[in-house]
Amino acid sequence: MKKFFLLSMTILGFISINAQDLLLKNSPFHFADATFKMSVEKELSENKSINFSGYIHLIEDGWNYDLSKGIGCELQLRKYVIEFKNSEFSLNGVYVAPFGGLSYYRMNETYYDWYYEYDEFGNLIDWREEIKLDASSKRIQAGIIMGTQYVFSNVILLDFFVGGGIQYSKEAGNRNPINHGGSGLRFYTGVIPKIGFNVGVKL
Repeated sequence: MKKFFLLSMTILGFISINAQDLLLKNSPFHFADATFKMSVEKELSENKSINFSGYIHLIEDGWNYDLSKGIGCELQLRKYVIEFKNSEFSLNGVYVAPFGGLSYYRMNETYYDWYYEYDEFGNLIDWREEIKLDASSKRIQAGIIMGTQYVFSNVILLDFFVGGGIQYSKEAGNRNPINHGGSGLRFYTGVIPKIGFNVGVKL
């Protein structure tokens, strides 16, 4: 996986250096999940492009003393099948794209289970049990999406897509899948939906 990330960074650097027109995008909804995600799209030929995205997830100290971190990257090969006529730029319309991605996630968390009972005299007795979680997941995703990208005044853009695919997750450590459903998709193996929204600029 380290080799893949190094290769991805090399590809991204090559794309940036040799770029004439680049689309630089950010996914604002990921901020709610303490994740910063950026994408770069470059035209390969008329109506075809490569879209590379990477993200970093980080929570240093959250609820229940939880710590989590993650990193990931994704590659899309886009084909624009319907072109919007408001711009001479070809990456402006409805597209389909196969995608593939790799990611890593790790969580550390402490929480408590509370227990109650009555003794023989009817007095309430309560105590708690401390439970520590330490789990990680390495994921591979692949699938296909369909989306629309609209470039305003040849500068500002909106990019929205939906689709799905499959995910394989190699899990290690211990976690509680019942009490920690918010991280459940990061440990899930199976068919997954995919939806995204980006805002950005044409450079």
